[in-house]
Amino acid sequence: MRSHPALRGAVILAVLSTAWLAAQWPHVIVHPAIGWIPVPLSAGLAAAVCFRTARLAGPAGRFWRHLGIIMLILLGGVLSSAVDSLVGPGAPTQRSSSFTMTLYLGAVLVLVWALLRLPVRRRLITFGLDLAVVVCAVSLMTWFFAARGSVELARVTGTAWAIFGVVVLLFAGLLAVAKVALAGTGGLDRTALWVLGGTVIAGAALGAIAPLLESRPYLNDCHLSIPVCAAGITLAALVQRFAVVRVATPRAPSRPFSLLPYLAVIVADGFVLAGIGPDQRHTRVLVGGSVLLTLLVVARQLISFYENSTLLARVDASMLELRRHERRFRSLVQNSADIFAITDAAGRVTYASPSLLRFLGLSVEEILGATLSDRVHPDDLVEARRLAPTPAGTVTQQVRVRHADGDWRWFEVVSSNLLHDPSVRGIVSNARDITEARRYQDQLSYQASHDALTGLANRALFNTATTQAVRVAQSSSGTSPDRRRSSAAGLALALVDLDDFKAINDRLGHAVGDALLIEVSERLRASVRPGDTVARLGGDEFAVLLPSSSVAESARIAEAFIDALAAPVRAAGYELLIQASIGVARHTADCDASDLLRRADMAMYAAKELGKSRWVEYGPELDAHAVEHAQIAAELSQALDRDELFVLYQPIVGLPDGDVRGVEALIRWRHPTRGLVSPVTFIPVAERTGLIVPIGAWILRQACTQGAQWASSLGDRAPWKISVNASARQLLEPAFVGVVADTLADTGLDPARLTIEITETAVFGGGRALDTVRALHALGVKIALDDFGTGHSSLGLLRTCPVDVLKVDKSFVDGVTGTVEQEAIATSISEIAQALRLEAVAEGVETAEQASRLLELGYRLAQGFYFARPLPAAEIAPLCTPEPSLTSPA
Repeated sequence: MRSHPALRGAVILAVLSTAWLAAQWPHVIVHPAIGWIPVPLSAGLAAAVCFRTARLAGPAGRFWRHLGIIMLILLGGVLSSAVDSLVGPGAPTQRSSSFTMTLYLGAVLVLVWALLRLPVRRRLITFGLDLAVVVCAVSLMTWFFAARGSVELARVTGTAWAIFGVVVLLFAGLLAVAKVALAGTGGLDRTALWVLGGTVIAGAALGAIAPLLESRPYLNDCHLSIPVCAAGITLAALVQRFAVVRVATPRAPSRPFSLLPYLAVIVADGFVLAGIGPDQRHTRVLVGGSVLLTLLVVARQLISFYENSTLLARVDASMLELRRHERRFRSLVQNSADIFAITDAAGRVTYASPSLLRFLGLSVEEILGATLSDRVHPDDLVEARRLAPTPAGTVTQQVRVRHADGDWRWFEVVSSNLLHDPSVRGIVSNARDITEARRYQDQLSYQASHDALTGLANRALFNTATTQAVRVAQSSSGTSPDRRRSSAAGLALALVDLDDFKAINDRLGHAVGDALLIEVSERLRASVRPGDTVARLGGDEFAVLLPSSSVAESARIAEAFIDALAAPVRAAGYELLIQASIGVARHTADCDASDLLRRADMAMYAAKELGKSRWVEYGPELDAHAVEHAQIAAELSQALDRDELFVLYQPIVGLPDGDVRGVEALIRWRHPTRGLVSPVTFIPVAERTGLIVPIGAWILRQACTQGAQWASSLGDRAPWKISVNASARQLLEPAFVGVVADTLADTGLDPARLTIEITETAVFGGGRALDTVRALHALGVKIALDDFGTGHSSLGLLRTCPVDVLKVDKSFVDGVTGTVEQEAIATSISEIAQALRLEAVAEGVETAEQASRLLELGYRLAQGFYFARPLPAAEIAPLCTPEPSLTSPA
């Protein structure tokens, strides 16, 4: 503000005018008209600054607009005064015309009117009395000086209106000062109003120096008073303007009353003492004014006493109401179900409600002065500090607070920042115990996202985790190569399906099955890394999410699963052997969460097809394999109608002579475009799609029909036994026994000549499959356990399941020509069959050495390529003649 160009200009004009007055004082140096130039310029500059400040809103803008008008009136007065001094009658002269004095008096009266229009923030009667005291004192002082200097001032200026103007101007200055001291600034800046009051008083004082210039008519008091007043008004306007930019800070009153009226009384009394003299007229005036001042002060004090009594009554009533509210508030706080606390900026407790003892086991004395953060759970402390309320703000958060017994309690805390409030100066917190609600909420949330039996993540939570992990993996794949390497090798998903779990569940009951699932889940959990997610998707299917795992790591974990499940499982008093087929899929840029799970599922089924108890990693070829399976399933469903399926028969011969004792019916598929399709390709598809049921019924009817024809045409030389394979899916069909009975009745085949071959796994769990086998045996049909020793081999199964024939798997036959250890299983099976009076058939015999050794081990029936390959029905009849024997290579 000091460097403001308007202020600099006003000061320069005032200095130039003062310097010119001082230079012209001894004698005339230049023409007197030169000295009048700065005077109207300063008045015009002050008017412009006042109008610029008048852009403010409210009473302040209106006041400065009036002041701008006053300066324009003064500008007119200055110009008129210059004309009077330079070209008027008796020029050069200090006398002013009536028009000039009218302008000056008009400006002063407008100033008084503008000051009186400023708002009064005190009671009007008290302000009026205080102002009357000041006016009375000022009037005495004015009269005192006017009585002594009025004659000289009137003689110099040539009019008595000059005395009136000085008096009114002095009154305006004192009015501005009184306004600040008694009633406030009324919207104006306090400093600006003080400057304005001082400026007006200085103007009045400078206007009264006219008698000193009586001997120098070429000089005028306007040369000094107007530029000085213009500079002061310019300063006051700039102070007002820049006060708007400054941030207003509340100012506390220094005292509850104003000293100005009392100071005015003291000054008036001083003038009374100074005015006592031989002139009794003057003395009476001064004494009368003093008495009037005293009466005004007494009236003012009486009113003050009345106001004080009224105020005290209001204060007493307010105190009673305040105590009543305080007692009510204290009762509410002490009996509230919530905790109330106030902490300072450093987090120290400055107030706490008595409910602390009920909820935290702490007394108020123990918590006062302590820091609440010391009792907040470390995991919640960072979040609590991050959500600290902003000034005048409110936040709600849930935190754990330690109880006096060491337990953690959940609280919902609503905090309001009232540090800026002088009556509080703290953060007010209202806490409510939500431990039970939070526990119930957490329990519901856990139950909704976890498996109730194993405690593992359920399908919903696993899908969410997989989706999030895939999103992270996709975002990482779009970053730089360095980041892709540093963010681990990638994302993998393993799908674990227990092999033949349904059989265990059906045979031993759901309690055993549940105990088995719990133990399996624990073994899976123990085999993964921290950060991996193990889930139970349903039934006997588990899934494991492996983020940040390399190919080697995912392979190691899959192997760990196989090894963990290889050990016997103790479940509900049973020691069980469990195996699992595992499919592993790795995330690629072109797959989402559902694709990743689908790929793992395809890999898992591929593991099952490869023999179970193994793991397979997904590759693009599996997609092609799935498409191939779907196409095969579609074509297989039409193969029966198109007569593309046919049956071959592999002889079962007696040892050592090699005569045909029976045949095993084997299905083949001659595809019109694919050629001869292997059973290894289409039988798994048929089992998965359910087509094995109608296909199996067709094979059964074909074999029984052919057996009846051989019996009719060959008589005693016909193959005695016709073996037909039945899948586990067929044994679960309620109508399967009826289908077999109807087929036997329709074809006329003796039931004793039909052998149904089943696997150990199909009947190990008991249930409907075992009931079906028993019903078939009741029909007179023979039952053979195929591939004996490779599935759930159990001696107990031979007691519960009606078995007539044990067919030894080729893997055991291959070892009979090896070491004693390698042939031990084949030897044991032969001994078991002899002990239980069962027939034992060795499958997959390929050499004469194997046939010879099997004979030595006690086997009397065998089949394999060494004797004959699967043959059409027409080629079986010639083999049934006494010659040639099948003990020679086929």
